[in-house]
Amino acid sequence: MGSNGHRPIKSRMLRRLLRGGRPVAFVLSGGGSLGAIQVGMLQALFDAGIKPDMLIGTSVGAVNAAWVAGWPNSEGVARLAQIWKGLKRDDVFPLGWTAAAGLLGRSNHLISNAGLRSVLERHIPYERLEQAQIPVHVVASELRNGRASVISSGPAVPALLASCAIPGVFPPVSIGKRELVDGGVANHTPIEAAVALGAQRIYVLTIGYPWLHEEPTNALGMALQALARLVEQRLESEIAIHRDVADIVVIPALDPLAVSPADFGHTAELIDRGFDSAWRLLTESGSGVEAAAKKARKAEVGLAGAEAAA
Repeated sequence: MGSNGHRPIKSRMLRRLLRGGRPVAFVLSGGGSLGAIQVGMLQALFDAGIKPDMLIGTSVGAVNAAWVAGWPNSEGVARLAQIWKGLKRDDVFPLGWTAAAGLLGRSNHLISNAGLRSVLERHIPYERLEQAQIPVHVVASELRNGRASVISSGPAVPALLASCAIPGVFPPVSIGKRELVDGGVANHTPIEAAVALGAQRIYVLTIGYPWLHEEPTNALGMALQALARLVEQRLESEIAIHRDVADIVVIPALDPLAVSPADFGHTAELIDRGFDSAWRLLTESGSGVEAAAKKARKAEVGLAGAEAAA
């Protein structure tokens, strides 16, 4: 997604954002394997000394948000990057008899969520959302009416499975009396949820859509482009609605790779591009970020030295 129509960060605004005193939210959108881009963006934000008071995520963005909420610093994001680099398509999107049953009309989904559940159970560093070090809010969609459902407490893994339950691909997830599916159905980039939760500064971590500006060559390409266009328009609309009550900074994914959301073979490059995109946006706005980054790095070095001495 390009940056047309988004407010650039001015030096005065940047100093205000870094100064603290108003609730800061990181909002992370969905996008499958392209969620690796957000890992690089998170690393740049933490390196720059910008830390959230809350995280709100949809789909893969909810997974990234949940991890960071449990380990909210540069070291935690670096660990998240290592986890991402170890993932393969079959870890998340294994094809098998479930797909055949779905194609034959014998199931309401193509892929079991057992693989994704295993990944989440191995790596999310807490059992319940309220146990995270900073508040994390997971956005899913109610299957019955399509409305967004913001989950802020309760078992973490079911909430994340619900937020990632792409309709027709993964099975819906029952939580209480609700059947829930992918949060992107109701709100792909939940700025509205962040504002409702009291955020006054919002960093939006998008994943970009490499197929948005390409000429579609088949039916799938047309469908992906149409979906990306709808998501972009919804994002622009939410920014316009809420820009008077919150500082909204959109970190665009610069020149994203033309990678399928189910392809985990380009993770390292996507992380690097996400970092470069965020760092460029922040440092081009003034020297405040560079000073904060130096301070943060000195603190990390001091901590590492203390641990070594111990």
